[in-house]
Amino acid sequence: MIGEICGRTGCTPRTIRHYEAEGLLAQVSATPGGRKLYGEEALSIIHAAQILKRIGFSIKDIRRILSLTKSGNTKDRKLTRRLRKTLSSSISQIQREIELLASAQKKIAGLLEKTEKCEGCHASDCAPCGRLKELRTLGLLS
Repeated sequence: MIGEICGRTGCTPRTIRHYEAEGLLAQVSATPGGRKLYGEEALSIIHAAQILKRIGFSIKDIRRILSLTKSGNTKDRKLTRRLRKTLSSSISQIQREIELLASAQKKIAGLLEKTEKCEGCHASDCAPCGRLKELRTLGLLS
């Protein structure tokens, strides 16, 4: 049921319904009372979608990747190549994001170090120091 799958995945019912509407989750069975039942395959799909979404893939991209992985055609090398190309592209994208985050982390750590003296400062006005401006711009303008 939707509450159980939400508990196991950390998703909201709205997200599950969105995944259904977008075609990520196949038709699920239902109880006589109309409650939807989700199996282990749905759980795997939701986990995969969460990971792909977290690293920046759109729902359209996720649907495409999942369709490539679900293809039963083992003789179609084009599918394998497309999946590999998509995954390779995602690795490149992730690497760029890591580099951007590392750069931001270095900048912020440097700013924290430069403004460490502010903690013990008892000046009534921070303007003469210059650290205030740098702190307020997050050091991004220097």
